[in-house]
Amino acid sequence: MRVVTAEEMRHLDAQTIDQLGIPSLVLMETAGVGAVRRMEEQYGSMAGRRVDILVGAGNNGGDGLVAARHLLNRGAGVKVYMLGTENKLSPDCRHNLTLYKKLQGDLHWLTERSLPKLRLGLRLSDFIVDAMLGTGAKGALRGLYAQAVQLVNQAKAPVVALDVPTGVNADSGDVIKSAVQADLTVSFGFIKQGLLLHPGAGYAGRWVVEDIGIPDTLAKHIRCFRPDGSWLQRHLPQRPAWGHKGTFGHGLVVAGSRSMAGSAFLTAQGMLRSGAGLVTVAVPESIAGWYPPGELLVVPLPETEEGTLSRSSLEPLQELLQGKQALVVGPGLSQREAIPDIVMGLLQSWQQPAVIDADAVNCLQGQDQWLEALPKKQRQQWILTPHPGEMARLTGSDAGTINRQRRKAATEGQKRLGTVLLLKGAPTFTVGPESMYINSTGNAGMGSAGMGDVLSGIIGALLCQGMEPVYAAAAGAYVHGWAGDLAKERLGERGLTASDLLRELPYTLQ
Repeated sequence: MRVVTAEEMRHLDAQTIDQLGIPSLVLMETAGVGAVRRMEEQYGSMAGRRVDILVGAGNNGGDGLVAARHLLNRGAGVKVYMLGTENKLSPDCRHNLTLYKKLQGDLHWLTERSLPKLRLGLRLSDFIVDAMLGTGAKGALRGLYAQAVQLVNQAKAPVVALDVPTGVNADSGDVIKSAVQADLTVSFGFIKQGLLLHPGAGYAGRWVVEDIGIPDTLAKHIRCFRPDGSWLQRHLPQRPAWGHKGTFGHGLVVAGSRSMAGSAFLTAQGMLRSGAGLVTVAVPESIAGWYPPGELLVVPLPETEEGTLSRSSLEPLQELLQGKQALVVGPGLSQREAIPDIVMGLLQSWQQPAVIDADAVNCLQGQDQWLEALPKKQRQQWILTPHPGEMARLTGSDAGTINRQRRKAATEGQKRLGTVLLLKGAPTFTVGPESMYINSTGNAGMGSAGMGDVLSGIIGALLCQGMEPVYAAAAGAYVHGWAGDLAKERLGERGLTASDLLRELPYTLQ
């Protein structure tokens, strides 16, 4: 599913109108009819239901007026509240207002003095439709718009937002002071980026995308996507009936230390549960015996007094790389003195796909010259998986800025490092040389220790099975969040652990 900014959507609308000759009024009609259909799918017949529609002066208001006409045709009791003055309406909005008037629809021009009437009307509503601003919200709402939004949010009726809830920035998801709290958002043509970013995602409620007739051929240049189940099935490697453990790849996990032994175990189990044929986990020798007997191949390595990998472990690690399809390095390694030498030594000699996570990410801080000296083709096989704090250290920024500008941070980080970059968080961004993916699975219960270790294992398993790095990273984030959502259904959010995800992973990858 393609994800667009407001400007990209305006460009696609213009192309459809100018190049294909599809009139803007046809697009608007399709949008309004689609919105009504989506309301009926969600809430049932509108016949006999009271629907109050708040309409702005732009084309989002025109969408609302089309919806008003079709709701009237379905036997709904419709009241339209217009914000603005008639001489400031967009041409298409004015056209649809004329049609609505010809049907003798109930119409009220909203002013400061008529706000009490709106308040009373909304209290009597069965449904409220927000068609005030759509993608046009920039900055804080003022005047009638701010007051109307406040009254909408105070009402008890379900709220349906057309395209984007009023007050939500369609690009950044920012909400300054206030925005409509929708129960259902019907996004036209393509999903708007701001509906996937917080806090905007929290105002959208359940969202759906309504096709309004813009051909996908015009959108080929849009390289930002939201993975879903059908996308996952298209990209998952096939598992032939004659396959065996060698067919599905052998992964090497270099992870763990005495104080963080669980990281290596969770990563390796995540890899096994996601379809890798064989998994070798290389850990400091003092913790090698802690892992329960099972499917993992555990290799003890020389360690320091603190129970972390020592420099003398690099040579046996380089030998372990032989015959492997993917490397996962970093979870729980610690930040002891020898770790950067081990991580960079491994990466320098490894020409195949790798997941670089946690402490291994920190090892690359300040290593721009070293990275640039490596072949571009080699770095393109790597997937870096920083959280905002790690990303801030890599780029000399701060976590707050990274979180506020997640798309920008991920894009610039990918260009600078030359790797695939997966920026963890809500939502997770995955950026490759030519495409970007915004993940929308997962929940707050996943904010606990070990979740990132499982994610690294999932991505490593997909690499083992031959998936391209950018697809493996995007699919890994999607599957990881999906497993978290399945675990939430069974256990709730509070107290959810990384081990709970391991039990759900097989159900996401059938």
